[in-house]
Amino acid sequence: MPHVTSPATKLQAFVSEYAVHGDNSGAGKLLGALAEASFLIGLEKNSDVVEMASYAPLFLNINDRKWEADAIVFNSSQAFGTPSYWMQHFFIESNGAILLNSTLQANSSASLVASAITWQNLEDNKEYLRVVNFGSNKVNLKISIDGLELNPTQSSASRTVLASKSFNDENSFQEPKKVVPMKSSLDNPAQDMDV
Repeated sequence: MPHVTSPATKLQAFVSEYAVHGDNSGAGKLLGALAEASFLIGLEKNSDVVEMASYAPLFLNINDRKWEADAIVFNSSQAFGTPSYWMQHFFIESNGAILLNSTLQANSSASLVASAITWQNLEDNKEYLRVVNFGSNKVNLKISIDGLELNPTQSSASRTVLASKSFNDENSFQEPKKVVPMKSSLDNPAQDMDV
């Protein structure tokens, strides 16, 4: 018997235990974190149905490895976050956000995924744009966002980038911050900006 729904039925989904894994995932490579970010953007764009999602496995004791991909790796005296751990920080602050309709035009859109959200709290009103570039080259973008009013005299802008020299880079006890988010201010916010 096929599953039948009516327009009045509200479907809800919980996406449990997602993570990139496999022969080439290493102990949490940057490329895996970018793929997971793209996946989360897809969930965000379907947030009318997807209520929750959880990354798993979360912790890896380096002396008892059962999985390749984990968010936090530790031993008896040290711990570090993998690129997947740091990627999660891009999505943490925007809990309860409103998704804005956005379109993306690029000179190489095959390697891009994007979403735009507005997030309100008691202190301020922030808009976030998330873009994942799987390519190794810079991409020229034109992004249109419905419902976003820019006032350059009252606006400030910043960007946070998770990047490294190679998609295969991963953090380790020797280099725990090889792949971490880097934040910088963008001068002169305007409708057309080079970021």
